[in-house]
Amino acid sequence: MFEHRKNMSGDFKDFAVDDTNIPLVNRGHKSYTNDFLDEEKGGENHGLIEQGMREKLKIRGDLLKRKRKIVDVQVLMAVIGILFMLVENELYLQECITKLSATSIILKSVVSVSTIILLFAVVLYYMTEIKLRLTDNQLDDWRLLVTFPNVNYKAFLEILICAIHPLPINVTFPISGPDGRTDHVSSDGVLSILMMLRVYLLGRVAVVHDTLLSGSATRSLSALNGVLIDALFVFKALMASNPGSVLIFIMISILLINSWAMRNCETFYQFERDNTNFSNSMWIVSITFLTVGYGDTYPVSVCGRCVSVATGLMGIGTTALLITVILKKLEQTRAEKYVYSFVRKAQLDKGRKNAAADVIKNWLLLCNLRKHSDVIDRSKIHVHRKLQHAIRTMQDSRKTRESIGESTVGLIEVSKAITDVEQRTEMLQKSVTELKHGLIHLQATTTDLHFKLNNIYRVLMKSNKA
Repeated sequence: MFEHRKNMSGDFKDFAVDDTNIPLVNRGHKSYTNDFLDEEKGGENHGLIEQGMREKLKIRGDLLKRKRKIVDVQVLMAVIGILFMLVENELYLQECITKLSATSIILKSVVSVSTIILLFAVVLYYMTEIKLRLTDNQLDDWRLLVTFPNVNYKAFLEILICAIHPLPINVTFPISGPDGRTDHVSSDGVLSILMMLRVYLLGRVAVVHDTLLSGSATRSLSALNGVLIDALFVFKALMASNPGSVLIFIMISILLINSWAMRNCETFYQFERDNTNFSNSMWIVSITFLTVGYGDTYPVSVCGRCVSVATGLMGIGTTALLITVILKKLEQTRAEKYVYSFVRKAQLDKGRKNAAADVIKNWLLLCNLRKHSDVIDRSKIHVHRKLQHAIRTMQDSRKTRESIGESTVGLIEVSKAITDVEQRTEMLQKSVTELKHGLIHLQATTTDLHFKLNNIYRVLMKSNKA
């Protein structure tokens, strides 16, 4: 390897000598160093780097625009499919059409076509995301990014969710009633409910169309800190900025969607049609969401019971979020903590001073009583109790003050203290460095003075001999 490097250096020397473009001037010449070296060595590389960065930013901008359009197509197809599914479902529940009628088949065919376009858009979305990550990471092979189970699992799960929809054909399965009678029911009820899982695309729209989150600066900052900007990030940001509005939107969405799902289940998959109206379904969902459960009405079908379990879990999660938001709102701010701590400390200091004065007063009074009489009477016992109470009050005030001081110390105070220590350490190091330079200068001065004194001594010795 070393011989190869020598040969390369030798070839470069021969090339440099034979090159007629090199000016025959000294390398220390000003025009050579400033003009030739900067222009020949750095100019071409700098131009190539700028051109590469410009092309990379252009490709990245085109991919972001394509990604935004693909997400718009996904949401549009999802909304079209859900709307046509709701229309077909309501017409069937109102007994205006049957599952084998031409209207039902046409409506469900439109849903199928929108689903196919949605699946194609999902595949294009992941392909665009891979190209975008290849551009950001400066990679050439897409297989370096498509790793199982991160990308493959997410893509497969999303395709599975988006593929669920009522088919144009009438698929039935048997169920048994309470009297043992078996009936064949349509699978469109369950498929229609599962089709509502497409609402997850709203989070993707919020990420793509937000100028703050989709900017290059935000993406670069998130990549440096290892933060993934997705729907969960948007949800956390909204919960931090507008928690009340987000919780109200979540609760209203759960109430409407789960009430519709409960009505669907109770209409499709039970024989006693008692809970088929929307008001009863909303009542069941409401008492289940609030974990009350009066027992006056309840779902009969297995599908309705599954919806009730899901509603109860959603209610527990939403209640936990609501309690967290309320506790956060009731928590004192940093300024409020400082004000309360200052007032409380002043009050404790005042009480401690009064208790100390009471200790001295009662101690002098007790000593005065002991001088006049050695008999332990009621007055001495009363004064002694007041003395002990004053001592306990003073001790409790001191402990409470220490606990308040510890509770007011947070991460901001610790960070500030660390910053102050670092600044003082830097100042101390600077002072030590200056002191070191001063000692070196003093040592040099002392050495110089020593040499001068030796020279004076030699001159004096020569003059004495002469």
